[in-house]
Amino acid sequence: MKTPRWTREFTPLIPQGVQCYFGEEVERRRRVEAILAAVLKAWGFQEIILPFFDYLEAFSYGLGSELGDRAYRFLDRDGSLLALRPDLTTLVAKTVATRMTAQPLPIKLFYSGEVFRHERAGAGKQKEYYQIGLESMGIGRTWADIEVLLMAIDCLRRIGVADFKIALGHVGFFHGIVDRLGLSAEKGSALREAVDRKDSAWIAEEAASLDLTPEKRAFLIDLPNFAGGADVLERALAVVSNDRSRRALGELSAIHAVMKALELDSLFTFDLSEVRGLDYYTGIVFKIYGRPDGRELGAGGRYDGLLGKFGWDLPAVGLQLTLDRVLPLVADAGALATPPVEGDEHVVAADDAAASQLFARVWALRSRNARVRLVGASC
Repeated sequence: MKTPRWTREFTPLIPQGVQCYFGEEVERRRRVEAILAAVLKAWGFQEIILPFFDYLEAFSYGLGSELGDRAYRFLDRDGSLLALRPDLTTLVAKTVATRMTAQPLPIKLFYSGEVFRHERAGAGKQKEYYQIGLESMGIGRTWADIEVLLMAIDCLRRIGVADFKIALGHVGFFHGIVDRLGLSAEKGSALREAVDRKDSAWIAEEAASLDLTPEKRAFLIDLPNFAGGADVLERALAVVSNDRSRRALGELSAIHAVMKALELDSLFTFDLSEVRGLDYYTGIVFKIYGRPDGRELGAGGRYDGLLGKFGWDLPAVGLQLTLDRVLPLVADAGALATPPVEGDEHVVAADDAAASQLFARVWALRSRNARVRLVGASC
């Protein structure tokens, strides 16, 4: 057999950070995708298919510097600067705000597909991720946040991933502290980076120049380590006095109360030092970690200001699962079956009952594979 001509002329290279699936790997991914899509539909979410690229300005406008600078960009023939999608939430927000304003609220959508982000070269560094996610738009109340967290649990359990933790925080807690300290934007950003790096020494040096009681100074210095069980909420509530931080703690406490009533509180930890993430988050933020290796399986949170940047100011909360990280934890995909759907859809009004009672009913319905759709007053 002759050697193909092209092999004598150049050596084909595979770009770092891209992936290829074939054979059994494809079957695993397709099966898991089908199960997750069925779960999301059973919660009353509709699928949307998104474009692979958009104007770079749209991503930079929505994402800020964190991901906007990591987008793969290119010029169209007309000179427009485009980018492969580094994020799917921004595309959903732009699509809803510009093309779906006639739709009744809330708007509940799910999607799947690749995102592309420029990463520094290195072993194991991915530049292409496959995600499945959802966005709930039009509800600014805590029950919508709880719904999304329960959907994350439902999704993972349906594909046999049971050993995970959800680290839950709230950006309002940190911003309330910055507001009360009267820090400039530059100082606030520096403090955020120090908390992210868990650099207590830098914080201690800066705190020395602030007019704080010894108790509050000690709390600020210890903020990077303020994570754990629900007791961290009580400890923080005893120290902070600004309204914004206390409202954030109240929302986290309300979520914990519901999860405890559903006997799901063991799946949660609280991290008040969680200050990373996209610029658009405004409320709860969470990350899902698989155990025992601690890989990040997914993330999400509330982003009430993003749709307004595209012309329709709606509150919103979302979730993304990265299938490339989830799939290795699925022990036997071949044994999984798409969950059956029981009977007609149950429409549940979220405004007429206490949160614990509301979600006790919702979770019971989902436990028997019933379709359920939460509705309530928008915004």
